[in-house]
Amino acid sequence: MEQSKISFESLPELVSSLASEIEGLKTLVKEALGKKTNEPDNRLVGIDEACKILRRKKSTIYHMVRDGILPHYKVGKMLEFRPSELIAWQEQHASEGTKSTDEILNEMKSGMRRQPKSGW
Repeated sequence: MEQSKISFESLPELVSSLASEIEGLKTLVKEALGKKTNEPDNRLVGIDEACKILRRKKSTIYHMVRDGILPHYKVGKMLEFRPSELIAWQEQHASEGTKSTDEILNEMKSGMRRQPKSGW
């Protein structure tokens, strides 16, 4: 609508047209966000971004790369990482770190030379 046609009587019509335009924008934003989440993140990020994704110190990331634990790419002298691979690695290794009390006790017993006198 043009600026010259705005009056107090035309305000309800303008508000309803703005509301419909806002709804259209909301659907466009939802579609755009939906497309981004479905596509894998293939961009390469540096060590600082990898630290933020994994919530680890820079020295820890370097040690994990040196030991071959963490997926990475070496571009010249720079270390690069794919965020999707880091997140997948983190999810895979998060479940491996949790052991039940019985599993820990069995590991302790297997490492002992003699059986304990008390009833473990």
